[in-house]
Amino acid sequence: MKHFIAFLICFGYSLQFLSAQLVTHGPVVGGVTPIAARMYVRTSSAAEVKVELSADTFFLSPVTVVDSTEAWRDTSILISISGLTANTVYNYRIFVNGVLDTLHGFFKTYPTVGQKGYYKWAVLSCQEFGTYNTFKALYKRQPQLVLHTGDWTYPDYQLPGDHRTDWPTQQYSWLRKYTEKNMVPSIRSAVYDYVPDNHDGAEQRDNQYWISYYLDSNGVVHNVATVDPVPPLGLQNVFKGYYEYFPGYPSAVDSTKGMYHSYRYGNTEVFFLDGRHCGNGQDSTFRFDSVQNHWYFEPKPGQTLLGATQLQWLKNGLANSTADWKFIISGVMFNRNFRKVLQVSMGLQNLVFALGGTNGTGFSLAHALSNNWCAYPVEQDGLLDFIHSNAIKDVIVLSGHVHTNVMDNGSNAGLPELNTGPAAGSGPELTYYIDSVMQLLGQGTAIDSLWNGGGQGVNNKDFKSGFGMIEIFNSDSVVMQIVDEDDTTVSSMTILHSSLQPLAIPVQKTETCVVEKIYPNVSKDRINVVLCENYKPKNSDRTYLIDLSGRVLSVPVSGTSFSVRGLSAGNYLYVYDYGPEVKTFAIKVVH
Repeated sequence: MKHFIAFLICFGYSLQFLSAQLVTHGPVVGGVTPIAARMYVRTSSAAEVKVELSADTFFLSPVTVVDSTEAWRDTSILISISGLTANTVYNYRIFVNGVLDTLHGFFKTYPTVGQKGYYKWAVLSCQEFGTYNTFKALYKRQPQLVLHTGDWTYPDYQLPGDHRTDWPTQQYSWLRKYTEKNMVPSIRSAVYDYVPDNHDGAEQRDNQYWISYYLDSNGVVHNVATVDPVPPLGLQNVFKGYYEYFPGYPSAVDSTKGMYHSYRYGNTEVFFLDGRHCGNGQDSTFRFDSVQNHWYFEPKPGQTLLGATQLQWLKNGLANSTADWKFIISGVMFNRNFRKVLQVSMGLQNLVFALGGTNGTGFSLAHALSNNWCAYPVEQDGLLDFIHSNAIKDVIVLSGHVHTNVMDNGSNAGLPELNTGPAAGSGPELTYYIDSVMQLLGQGTAIDSLWNGGGQGVNNKDFKSGFGMIEIFNSDSVVMQIVDEDDTTVSSMTILHSSLQPLAIPVQKTETCVVEKIYPNVSKDRINVVLCENYKPKNSDRTYLIDLSGRVLSVPVSGTSFSVRGLSAGNYLYVYDYGPEVKTFAIKVVH
């Protein structure tokens, strides 16, 4: 009898061990609607998979789906589940070849379209290294929906070879996503939606750019841009991997031409953009003058982040939406006021400095920022004008990529925005350092000029990893929070619904012509400033000179001239700040 009991105990432990090995990756739940969902599951070998879902923990009357993992799909499967009830928490369990796996999880179906309620989401990006404690904090917060804006691991440098062109490496990159340290509990307790960004995608549709610099024998700085064309096979594999290994939503247009999509969640509507694989990147953003050794920020006609088809899809969707809240999910930062930082960085392009522990030049900073919406002024202004001219209200942007956990009510960003990242990595100090640039411009701190909702590095030195939380209260308000990896709420702000707001945030207009010219650019006496004929200076206009040490000197706002006689010989940057943008000119003072 003792031997028999011992056998049963050993057999039970063996079954538990074996069952724990049956499902190796997942389940990951996505593509959810009020009555349906999709689930990714990978098993140790090709096998029959039965999924049971139940609104109770006893699985008394489960919804059951049977499918099989497939060897050609890396022994995984995307399972379609239907027959669910709206706004319901479903527990799930998995049988593999009839054997119950020890894993368990749950998710909540979406409310019916138009249903008001209390909804809790999370938004995050950029998982590279560190403690990964962000996911412990995320799990504690129990969001119903997690919006991942990209760089879900960094296969472009963390894996050998090229994850884009080598299909087995592309497959393996997905396995790494689903086994990130501390992340599995959060994956098994929420719905995930995601679109790749640059490091986990194909970088761009056409070309990616690398910036370096060197000093010649005279100590002159030379900025160099190296163009690396994106291989067509790489773009193809990134799309194929996304649609075969992530349980997301179908493409809004064509699965070979973009990953952007939209869906309703109660009284909200989500527009998830693809800002990497549909536009033309930075191909027409900068012009180099080899004679002057100078780069110019000159976006050409047709320069696009989204591409014409995606942009029109977004405009149509926003215009036709009946949702109380419209959320634009962008892999890159939207904040419009970063144009000023970009433009000043271009003016100081040959200045070498260390920002957040990374050595570079003003041009390398400007080029890094040009991945974002601020480098596409025609497209960004056009979208903002479209939203306001069509009286489209209650649009909020949730974005990533820049490694800053910060937010704004729209006064600076153009639209209310929460920008998040890294979930695991370095970078939140970027806002802290850029803050000093804004102060140099007399713009006040970052909380005045960039992110009035605060966040990491805004009047603090909380440089930990983190994420954003979104709480939707019926059609009354949205509360946005920045949370660090220790589960500390760094900042919080409330966006009231337009029906409760006394005044809308005005749109800042970009002038087509402000400063016609400044001359002479080399002077020992006076500098003449000629404003464009149709531009009338405003009381809020400000002008500055900045020397290469960062010292700021005020000069009068005028269409005439100012003296440089009392200045030390050297190079300066003349800055004309007229509100939504700045105009910069390099000048040299001689004696």
